[in-house]
Amino acid sequence: MKPGVRQRAAAYISLLPLISLVPLLSPIPATGAEDEGWPLSILKFAGGMASAALIHEGGHALVAGLTGTHMTWGAGTYNQPIGFTDHAESDAKGLAIYSAGFIAQAAGAEIIVQVDGIDKNDNYVRGMMAWNVVNPILYSLDYWFLHRTNKKDGNFYQGDLQGIEHYSNQTTANLFAASFSAIALFQGYRFLKSQAWAPDWLKGEFHRLGFTPLRSGGLVMTYQFRF
Repeated sequence: MKPGVRQRAAAYISLLPLISLVPLLSPIPATGAEDEGWPLSILKFAGGMASAALIHEGGHALVAGLTGTHMTWGAGTYNQPIGFTDHAESDAKGLAIYSAGFIAQAAGAEIIVQVDGIDKNDNYVRGMMAWNVVNPILYSLDYWFLHRTNKKDGNFYQGDLQGIEHYSNQTTANLFAASFSAIALFQGYRFLKSQAWAPDWLKGEFHRLGFTPLRSGGLVMTYQFRF
């Protein structure tokens, strides 16, 4: 591929995070997800998963563009549908590129959880969150046990966590795996609380600040944190 074509391709891929967020910000019809037929529900759910995957890969491309790093794109694995080969000129650039996918994905999930204007019960949004929760956990399990997405053979390596290990060390990769898996689980828990079908005990208040008067005078302040 010619350099000019490569640069344009990288620029287009770097725009994927913004493009994938457009459906979230677009006006949503009043019909609820429960009123949709199953073909439309499945298509929207699959579209949401694909969009979340594009946000992940778009994060890699964006940082590669910002650091002036050439990347070669190709087919990936079950957990990384789009693969790439980097040509980072330093460990710092390589680490930034390989960690950018997890960071972009976690940021996208946090936007969904935090912004009230996003319909949490829309099947497109559910698909995005399903990928955002499952993908980091599968990545971590693969890095620790399965070694299908994350592989290393001499100078050859693939997978985000294996790339992080290559440009840093195994401890850093383990910290990324554990941290982003925990973040995904926490975001998934908060998203479940917003679902129309969620039981009342799960929808309970997340935290509560209270004051209890004392007979001797004064108050005791309490903070209740439910999990």
